[in-house]
Amino acid sequence: MNLTQKITSLDTFLAYSIALEEEAADRHDELADMLDVHNNPGVAATFRKLAHYSRLHAQEIRDHSKGRSLPVIAPWDFDWENMEGPETADIGAVNYLMNTAQALQIAMGNEQRAHDFYYQFSQQSQDPEIRAMAGEFAEEEKEHLDLLKMWMDSTDESVDEQVYDPDPAHMPE
Repeated sequence: MNLTQKITSLDTFLAYSIALEEEAADRHDELADMLDVHNNPGVAATFRKLAHYSRLHAQEIRDHSKGRSLPVIAPWDFDWENMEGPETADIGAVNYLMNTAQALQIAMGNEQRAHDFYYQFSQQSQDPEIRAMAGEFAEEEKEHLDLLKMWMDSTDESVDEQVYDPDPAHMPE
């Protein structure tokens, strides 16, 4: 049974949507902290901006939820398709020497997965309220993706740029 079949109430869908955005914001902050530690402030700032946008989207969803009784779901009880929500960046994809274009590529993957998550609900949910709300959220994620593409086009950096580590980690053989 997939998630669109398991989530049958708008309140549960909204609770999942808030968690999706909050998890994404938390991960972006974690990545920014990592990059700050490794003296990569430009990319850290990019991830902080992405965290801010995720929190704004979470707040918009909370505003949609006003007057509703959302379920409280423990973090380990979320039934995501993978270990984490669809908009949560893979921490293993980050390199402390990465550039802004590479960070934006990760962010675009996040937004695409979030769009696909909402779009799936807009097409497959049995609840018309969920379909309508998910359609709105999918469109918003598409707008985020378009914004990131514009941002990517305006950077002088390349996602294909090879990362040179002057002092790579030494692994015992």
